[in-house]
Amino acid sequence: MFTTTEIAVLVIVALLGHAMALFWHLAEKRDSPLCSTRIYDVPLKKGQLQREFKNSVLTPLHAVLLGAMLGFGFFDNDSWGSFLITLVCTFIWAEIWHYFSHRAFHLPSLLWIHREHHRSQINSPLTAVSFSFLEKLIFDLGILLPLVIADQFISVNFFGLAAWFIGYLVINSFSHANFEFRPANYNRHVGKLMATTIYHSLHHSRYTGNYGLGTRVLDRLLGTEWEDYERLYDRVCSERRPLSRLKERT
Repeated sequence: MFTTTEIAVLVIVALLGHAMALFWHLAEKRDSPLCSTRIYDVPLKKGQLQREFKNSVLTPLHAVLLGAMLGFGFFDNDSWGSFLITLVCTFIWAEIWHYFSHRAFHLPSLLWIHREHHRSQINSPLTAVSFSFLEKLIFDLGILLPLVIADQFISVNFFGLAAWFIGYLVINSFSHANFEFRPANYNRHVGKLMATTIYHSLHHSRYTGNYGLGTRVLDRLLGTEWEDYERLYDRVCSERRPLSRLKERT
């Protein structure tokens, strides 16, 4: 039913989130240079790691759904061209879907779906894999079902889709670290477009704004970016002064 390569890729997609959590745990424990620029000098809440670990059991859901759709005969184009088209289109769609679904989850009527993730106001190595079942299901189906429909017209590539998931899991893990590894001048060039760890940390600590996944594009277009983000980035990365309060402004 599945090739050996497909099984191997699905296993990677299933386990990478936890592997990245372990990576950050070891990096911090061993004083890696990646952890030299702390964002918030605020302790985690009591029991946060245990709660997040329990939630992380749900993380491989995206691999289960992806595998099921592959098993039903979707995403079977294996050309290099379709790989690149699938990867680019998935990236664009995921940015759109994540922004609008994430913003919707902050509406009072839907916040209960997203609340579990936001119980972590300071990010830990496990925050990136800590979601409620319903939020995880909605996000994954929102990514995959439109691609199932698109597959009827443009023939989606499984490996291109899996490559996006791999990139997403790595980026999501870095976005939920409490350390900024990017250079101090990042927002003067690439950072005008791409988000950073500090960018998403502000969303967690302030509970709103900065809804974007990998880029700042939709936040800037729709006015939901925190106006002091770049000043805080400079403070943390240039002055090496971490934030000491959750809603600290500058």
